[in-house]
Amino acid sequence: MELMPPDHRSPDGERFSVVIVGGGITGLAAAWYLEQGARQAGTDLSVVIVERERVLGGKISTLSEDGFIVEGGPDGFLTRKPWALELARELGIEDDIVYMQASGASLLRNGKLHRIPPGLMGPAPAGWRDVWNASFLSWRGKLRAILEPLVRKRTAARRESLGGFLRRRVGAELTDTLLEALTAGVYGGDLYDMSIDALFPMLEEWEQRYGSIMRGMREARRAAKGTAQPPSAFFSFRGGTQQLVQAVVERLEWTEMIGGRVVVTVDRVEGESQPYRVTLDDERSFEADSVVLATPARDAGDLIGSFAPGLAQALGRMRVSPAVSVFLAFRREDVAHPLDGSGFLAPRSEGGPVAGCTWASSKWPGRSPDGYVLLRAFVRAEDEASLAYGDAELADSACEALRPLLGLSGAPKRTWVHRWADGLPQYRVEHTQWLAGLDRELSMHAGLFLCGASYGGVGVPDCIRQGREAADRVHALALRGAGQGTAQATSA
Repeated sequence: MELMPPDHRSPDGERFSVVIVGGGITGLAAAWYLEQGARQAGTDLSVVIVERERVLGGKISTLSEDGFIVEGGPDGFLTRKPWALELARELGIEDDIVYMQASGASLLRNGKLHRIPPGLMGPAPAGWRDVWNASFLSWRGKLRAILEPLVRKRTAARRESLGGFLRRRVGAELTDTLLEALTAGVYGGDLYDMSIDALFPMLEEWEQRYGSIMRGMREARRAAKGTAQPPSAFFSFRGGTQQLVQAVVERLEWTEMIGGRVVVTVDRVEGESQPYRVTLDDERSFEADSVVLATPARDAGDLIGSFAPGLAQALGRMRVSPAVSVFLAFRREDVAHPLDGSGFLAPRSEGGPVAGCTWASSKWPGRSPDGYVLLRAFVRAEDEASLAYGDAELADSACEALRPLLGLSGAPKRTWVHRWADGLPQYRVEHTQWLAGLDRELSMHAGLFLCGASYGGVGVPDCIRQGREAADRVHALALRGAGQGTAQATSA
């Protein structure tokens, strides 16, 4: 495949070659922005993407069956992080954007669903009235949270977990019920082992600046009122999230895409003009000036041990938690609950197999045919044991857990089960320190780049941003000559 018109040349007159390992949204975004940058700079750039699965997109996976649109991974993207919206507009698919049409969510507490006040849907309470109106809190829990502005700010330099920070500021009850469920629903894992500076750095900033995270939340909302706001906090596409992936794949003109093949090694070739060799499981190999590893951190580490053992060892320390979700399709008359919202969350203290449930047909238009509803239950997957259960067993367990809460009658008409063994990378307390160590190791390997959910954000918009940053650094390297550059992690 001809990847670049012959009249475009890099500064040394030769084509600069890039291999991207991983064809999820991060790797695809890197390829897209590499092509855009090459057009603008007039450089001669060749790009190859290698993806182990036959279908590109990674965890963005949409299934359309019998009028149902079922998402294997994320079902929408944050609007306040602009990179996914920007990419959609660049691709010319903004007319297919749909915004989340449901508002509000509930919390399972003591076996009952309680509506969550709007001011409690963020990482910190927006005000005392919302706390006082929370029917799932005891009066002691409410009083403790309301007194948050009186809590002294921390002066010690010791690293603090997200759970430890929140418990210190708003108390144990609000932290271990609502805030634990909110964060676990997005990031998985243990709240008391999560990195606050990697996930919610603004909380520490608010504490130091305002002496209160409640005041900080109010100030942030006040500032946001002066700017144009999208119709909803989340958006998707009429055909599901995979429409974004398809648009990128269809519009890549100079990138060779290889699916269904595994990269077995990445080697450093000393003394050659192209310092990297990428070898596939079919014995093909590619010489490259630059390699972008857009894979989970541990997979990246497995590839580079031959020339970067320190970096490989550091990457191997990343931990992940599995993700399992079950879709259940019911006739509308077989669900007593009005499904008036986006769904509900369940804290660990409630037990049971379901950590939460989103009402997909309420959240998004066109997700189920007329007369049906589509529910998505998130199965608790603290370890990989849940991955061993059969689909029917998982679907039955989720259905029985939801039956008394939503008033389900009979059996679902259709079920779908999705499992990801490496579903959610865990940003542990030392995550930012870990990233700094990766950057130090990477500085010794010009042309090698890391990007993806393991590093600078787990959501799709953050992955797109990281792919774009990796592309920018590759371009900078190409323009100044491969032998003069230094590499950095895209999370820096």
